[in-house]
Amino acid sequence: APDRGCDVDRKFAGFCGKATLGMKRISRHRDRLIFQGQISCGNPCEPSKPFLCRDSPTCIRLNDVCDGKWDCEGGFDEDPAVCFGASRPHMEAIYEFLQKEHWMIPKLFNGADPEMIAHELTVATGVDELQRTLGLTDENVANLRKAFQGMIDGDERPLLAMGMPERKWPEVKFLLEKLYESGFQV
Repeated sequence: APDRGCDVDRKFAGFCGKATLGMKRISRHRDRLIFQGQISCGNPCEPSKPFLCRDSPTCIRLNDVCDGKWDCEGGFDEDPAVCFGASRPHMEAIYEFLQKEHWMIPKLFNGADPEMIAHELTVATGVDELQRTLGLTDENVANLRKAFQGMIDGDERPLLAMGMPERKWPEVKFLLEKLYESGFQV
């Protein structure tokens, strides 16, 4: 029988299995923020089945996550939050992008911490959720919508007006496309 001290870890690992992949920075705080005295047991799953279901000790293949069929008890592997994260760029990649494109943080994200922005971009359903979770202003929301519309139209001018350096359009467009294609609601 699994150790009761691993219950919280199992839930965390199941959620993070595919959705977060690059959570090095947030995970260094997990003992303080999530486990609070619990025994950290890690993910007990074998490498061929690394996704740990939330409510049971079942491990499944990554190909079985977000495939339209419940493989975990209760359907955790088909949870929309897990599937949003699974289809988006990794948190670490978004974080590194934001570090290079720091001009975006005040214009689009109200000066929020890049680590939190990266995390929210991997799990948020859309702009409205970002506004709630990151405390975006109405101006930030309008700028985000303009940025996405610019990506849809193939027009970099709205982003240049927000301070995007010239020659950065391909990278910015790529990230916006990946978010939009994953179902991110503008």
